[in-house]
Amino acid sequence: MASEARPRMAARPTKEIELAQRNYRKFTAQQKLEIVLAGLRSDRSIRDVCREHEIAETLYYSWRDKLLESGKLALAGKDERSGEKELRKKIRELERTLGKKTYELEIAGEALRGWE
Repeated sequence: MASEARPRMAARPTKEIELAQRNYRKFTAQQKLEIVLAGLRSDRSIRDVCREHEIAETLYYSWRDKLLESGKLALAGKDERSGEKELRKKIRELERTLGKKTYELEIAGEALRGWE
């Protein structure tokens, strides 16, 4: 068997990879509001507004949705808010019931241990 001589590959130079930390811009609530309102005015397209402020359209739409939802809650009438009050009352009742049942289970567990 004849062994073939393989050409030796030169070692590749190693490069130090620097991972740059990405700096995200932080927008104030006022800036977000102004950007969303500029898009809602409809004198320019959403795409143009996003390009001007160098933000993604998805970010714009998430801000818009949050703004509209919070506005909806702020303008909710008394009837809509009373539904929330009823839900809070129901939550309190359920928490009380859960506490009672937990206590009953502890007592039952102690009673069972007493039988052993």
